[in-house]
Amino acid sequence: MTLVPFYGNAVSGNQRFDRPALQNKLLRTLASSGGVKMFGLRRIGKSTLRCYVIEQMEQAKKPVAFVDAQGLKSIQDLLGELLGALPRESDLKGRVLSFIAKDSPIRKALEALASGTKTGEALVSAYWREAYNGIRDALRATKTPPLLVIDEFSFLLKNILEQNLKEGREEIDQLLAAMREWREAGMKMLLTGSIGVTALSRRYGLGREHLNDLLPFEVPELTEDEAREFIHQATAQPSQGRWTEEHTGEFLRQSGVLYPSFLVKGLLEIGVASPPPPDAFAKIFASSVRPVLHEDFYNQFNKRFKFYGEIDKEGQRKLVVPVLKRIMEAADGTRLDDLELADGYSRVDLAEFLDMLVEDGFIHFTEDADANRTWVPASRLASLWWKRSRLA
Repeated sequence: MTLVPFYGNAVSGNQRFDRPALQNKLLRTLASSGGVKMFGLRRIGKSTLRCYVIEQMEQAKKPVAFVDAQGLKSIQDLLGELLGALPRESDLKGRVLSFIAKDSPIRKALEALASGTKTGEALVSAYWREAYNGIRDALRATKTPPLLVIDEFSFLLKNILEQNLKEGREEIDQLLAAMREWREAGMKMLLTGSIGVTALSRRYGLGREHLNDLLPFEVPELTEDEAREFIHQATAQPSQGRWTEEHTGEFLRQSGVLYPSFLVKGLLEIGVASPPPPDAFAKIFASSVRPVLHEDFYNQFNKRFKFYGEIDKEGQRKLVVPVLKRIMEAADGTRLDDLELADGYSRVDLAEFLDMLVEDGFIHFTEDADANRTWVPASRLASLWWKRSRLA
């Protein structure tokens, strides 16, 4: 197969490098649970995996509803997008309305939203419970409920909270509780986002119990073998033998980071049809690849770290920095017993901060048969950011 490198948004077809093990794992996880939460850094491949799942659902003739939530600011917005995204074949939209009394104010509001017409936000908020009960009851009466895919779900939560903290917190609690009931009624979900829900929850005092039935899903870098195959698929046909194993070896040395976006950016800058000699790669990476990609990821890490200070300045200084220092600088991984508690903080606080750091792409953990976790840097980029930050 010839891979056509493309740098930008989610890719599919001959622009996507298939990762069968990871793709199948995601499909299995969705099939065997109420759903998946996939939060993490931008440009690591979440959107491409999301598109793959939707493709597989459509090929299998299974209903799917997709909502892009980044620009949504209210439950009304979400309801409008959700009702518009429901597949006609499932007739779920009609079923929802049938479970709501004809004289109910929310019925007219939902009919308007379903047709793409904005309606009174106060009305939707006042009758929200009746609306979500209608969706729940319709799901129970539906033979094949759709998979609900919401991209940038965490942005929706953040947008609601920033408009009105107190009322927003109550609305989100109702929304998350409703979505859990929808999952219990058979609607599987794939929730994705480039900002973590754990940090958001601690910052704004949200309860996370309504998301506990969703399984976390991590998108790792390619292995070196996968990266070599990626490069082979992208170079073999266009170069007609001009790209050699020596080129591949030097490319991997210069890239270091094995996210697909890094490989694509490097290949596009070098040119795969008539590549320069391998000894020219260092200059190309130094001038045209790392300054763009490293800076993008460093900025993401910086924003997340800064957000920790908004959550808890003392916790950032007394817990987050020492935890990062211990994990980033350990040679063989760090176990829980290796991490010291700070005065005024409990093991529960430490566990929540560790969850935040995992979700935000700083660290990664493995867990043995006795439930002992060992943390390591999540990627070479995370290690490079730590060295560059000079926080400790």
